[in-house]
Amino acid sequence: METSVFDPGSPLYIARTLTLAHAIDILARLGCAFLLGALIAYRPWRRLSRGRNGAVPTETAQAQTIIAVAGALLVIVIGDSLARAFGLVGLGTFIRFRAGIKDPRDVAVLFMMIGIGMACGLGLVGTATVGTFFVGLILAAFDRWGPPTRRRLTLSVTAPDHEAVREVVRATFPDARVTDVRSGGGERPSRTSFSIAASDDEDALTVFRALREKGATDVQAVRIEEE
Repeated sequence: METSVFDPGSPLYIARTLTLAHAIDILARLGCAFLLGALIAYRPWRRLSRGRNGAVPTETAQAQTIIAVAGALLVIVIGDSLARAFGLVGLGTFIRFRAGIKDPRDVAVLFMMIGIGMACGLGLVGTATVGTFFVGLILAAFDRWGPPTRRRLTLSVTAPDHEAVREVVRATFPDARVTDVRSGGGERPSRTSFSIAASDDEDALTVFRALREKGATDVQAVRIEEE
């Protein structure tokens, strides 16, 4: 029985549709999406400049780069088929992201990654390149002259006098607010919890030193937790 070359299950059909030139074209588009997406995701200028923001977490950068590649692949798969577009949109509704986004700018970067990927998938590499460098300049300016990225933390301080601790913590972190107070009673020290906004460079040791420098020499323990 002779196999028709128009049968999608036929090896001849695959050989005729997936040529070497076609494969190279697809790899070139995906490769451009990967390189341009990685440039925005990893933000290498943070390592070269004296910006007040630390390096992008590896998991976040990898996820954003993959999204750029996924955007390019989706455009290639959809092509001119409206049915494929609706089908992929329907499948996308089943995806649920459980990872919280700490920096609101990451949401804008995600949309940029999708745009870069779609442009590369359509073969508009020049448009994607210009857009990438323009957004890169904006992000570099924000990283250099914008306020440092701060994250919400729960600061627990153990000291005999929680009233004095509150004054010192507020002097160190002006927006700090008390969330929990536990009186020790007797000789046991009190523990006071605060909600603070701290930079990426601040940890329990730096906060402990800062409180002592502000005059809280009776602080016995400091604990920091992510909110």
